[in-house]
Amino acid sequence: MENRKIARWNARYLLVAYLLLAVVSTVRAQESKDITLKTKDGVKLAITYYPSARKKQALPVVILHDQQDSRAAYNAIARKLQQPHGEDGESFAVITVDLRGHGSSTKQLLRNGSARELDAAKLKKSDFEAMVQYDMKAIRAFLVDKNDQGEINLNELSIIGVGLGASVATIWAAHDWAYPPLAVGKQGQDVKALVLVSPRWKNNGLLIQKAVQQRDVQREIALIMIYGRDNSKVRADIRRIKKQVEKYHPEPESVDDKPRDLVGLGVPTSLQGDKLLQEVGFRDKIVERISDFLNLHVAQEDHEWLKRRNRIP
Repeated sequence: MENRKIARWNARYLLVAYLLLAVVSTVRAQESKDITLKTKDGVKLAITYYPSARKKQALPVVILHDQQDSRAAYNAIARKLQQPHGEDGESFAVITVDLRGHGSSTKQLLRNGSARELDAAKLKKSDFEAMVQYDMKAIRAFLVDKNDQGEINLNELSIIGVGLGASVATIWAAHDWAYPPLAVGKQGQDVKALVLVSPRWKNNGLLIQKAVQQRDVQREIALIMIYGRDNSKVRADIRRIKKQVEKYHPEPESVDDKPRDLVGLGVPTSLQGDKLLQEVGFRDKIVERISDFLNLHVAQEDHEWLKRRNRIP
């Protein structure tokens, strides 16, 4: 009899220990990691990676900040996206980025061995173009590694772009969909959703016209635009962007069909960009809406995980 009691207690202790270990393992798996990448033109690019416990099923979300902002402002938002929302919610794998000249991404090693200090207030048009050409390429290389390590599904890539970041995200998404398919493996065509916060038709010389007129961007990418509706100039740009893509995203025929994957979410304020996202009265509801949108239009779709043996040069 005594032996049976001991056996039962041992079983209970083992169960409790197992559950505690599982909780600790999950917490550890979701700890954020500060990482430095190096772009092809020598910029030390600072990012923070928030892993997901869903591994190969994890939808990766890249957050690109507004001008003269940094990734530090998006820690709370990244944490909320990292945690499952609702019964069917996803735990997203999130990457926040300091684009060149911002935050901790201020050092560039030039080919002649000299160093250049990058200042967000003094960037040239070529620097903003390099965000698309080089910063995003370094981020993609990081994502390829994480995909092949089984930590994310790159085939479900989604990007949240705020202000300047919205321009970088949209133009780079067009580049992503322009890569030709390979007979031996997949390259590109990974961006499945764009979340554009206060996007502008032209921002620091970055014009998104060609990007939103590209056929695959129009047809293949779910799009939600979030903005303060009390600003007439931003409203006009939202209408301009929407006009380019709306015929490829028809309204559902009935209430039982999946909601439209083209959304303009006007918030009753004049705040825009990072200020809109950081406003306590709006932030949680906006992040919840973003999470629901990505869950519905990307995570619930059948996007196969594929190992990437061939990288885009």
